[in-house]
Amino acid sequence: MSEKKEKIIHIRENDFRRIASFRNRARELERKCSELEAKIVSIQKEVQEWRERAARLAAEMENLRKRIEKEKQEFRSFLQASFAEKLLFFDEIFEKVVSDVCSNRDINKNIAEGLVMLRNQFGLLLNSLGVSKIETEGKMFDPMLHEAIELVDTNDKPDGTIIEEIRSGYTINGRLLKPARVKVARGKTDSAGTGKDQSLS
Repeated sequence: MSEKKEKIIHIRENDFRRIASFRNRARELERKCSELEAKIVSIQKEVQEWRERAARLAAEMENLRKRIEKEKQEFRSFLQASFAEKLLFFDEIFEKVVSDVCSNRDINKNIAEGLVMLRNQFGLLLNSLGVSKIETEGKMFDPMLHEAIELVDTNDKPDGTIIEEIRSGYTINGRLLKPARVKVARGKTDSAGTGKDQSLS
């Protein structure tokens, strides 16, 4: 009977040892799981930081690309305007030559037509560069587009009306390239010309 009792006690001691071993193992696993969870949280945080850095870098690169593209466009516009401005001298010469030649009745008709054709072709070249002539005669004076070189007293035109163009003016892609020099009426006033009169006085 005592041997049987000792055997039972021995079995229980083994069970206790196993349970204790399992508990220790469980604690170790829990500790490792906690460490892994902490590492996962740290890695997730680091990944998020890198994502945010990548997003900021992508935004900075996009802004840089847009800025470079804008600067390139501005530089192209500057070169285009600079080139077009040099051509205006020839356009003015064409206008003067055609005007003088066509008013001369003794000039050969073919020569006159040829000059007109050349002037028109040159005008198309300017148009291809975005250059347009500023409208003047009959228009109201605009200090943003016109340069008044003389005020002419008259009762035939409303105050501020352009009555004569002295030199052509040009815009390029909607921006002023060269103002038109004009003579402006200083005469009877109306509602449309009152503001312009003040700008010229």
